[in-house]
Amino acid sequence: MRFRRRRTAEPQEPPQPSDRWRWEVVYAAVLAVIAAVLITLTLRANDRVTQLSANPGLTVDVTAFKWQWGFDYRDRGVEIVGEEGETPTLTVPADTTIRFTLRSNDVIHAFWIPYARFKRDAFPDRTTEFDLSFDDPGVHEGICAEFCGLDHTIMRFDVEVLPPDEFADWLSQAGGAR
Repeated sequence: MRFRRRRTAEPQEPPQPSDRWRWEVVYAAVLAVIAAVLITLTLRANDRVTQLSANPGLTVDVTAFKWQWGFDYRDRGVEIVGEEGETPTLTVPADTTIRFTLRSNDVIHAFWIPYARFKRDAFPDRTTEFDLSFDDPGVHEGICAEFCGLDHTIMRFDVEVLPPDEFADWLSQAGGAR
């Protein structure tokens, strides 16, 4: 009822474009500038996250496999491999840059440490490298954040952050226990 017209009323011509096209060009230009700024900021932040240290204090090879994790402390003689029914512990020193190499033996998994607000995918037949450092000693949870099969929910690990001197003691004890 609202838009009905009387039959006697003359049909009105719709508004014709006049100078509005200039405002549309300005609007499109502003949107393009905003998009360019956001893309630039995103790429710069990504470069900072993916930049690798020239001299990491420790290198740990992380292997994801059928609902479990393996941590190999390269050149230190320590390897932690999770088994069914137990949660493996990744022990790292505080205030140290740690180089991780991540890969998967079977399907795509995700190495996620919510405390560090860091997640990286592990792919079969591809190695991914990244650096992390942990500031505060303590134990934090790590999980697989990529659905990888029926027992995906049990694919967890602990991250134990130790002061550097305690980590050195742990490393010597773990290396001797092999």
